Amino acid sequence: MAFRDQVKKFEGKNVKVETVDGTFFGRLVDVKSSTIILRENNGNRTIIRDSKIVAVTEHDGDC
Repeated sequence: MAFRDQVKKFEGKNVKVETVDGTFFGRLVDVKSSTIILRENNGNRTIIRDSKIVAVTEHDGDC
């Protein structure tokens, strides 16, 4: 199964994204072929390449 297909089910939900550079929390806004766009709780928009992602899990919202 492709990256996009696996992560698409989390779109619009609060997620925890673990990367090689750290952990990000926020709402998953969009999933592209090799990137995800995350709206962090502080309002920042973060673009993360799939090569940096270790895990994406659903999160309850507050970190």
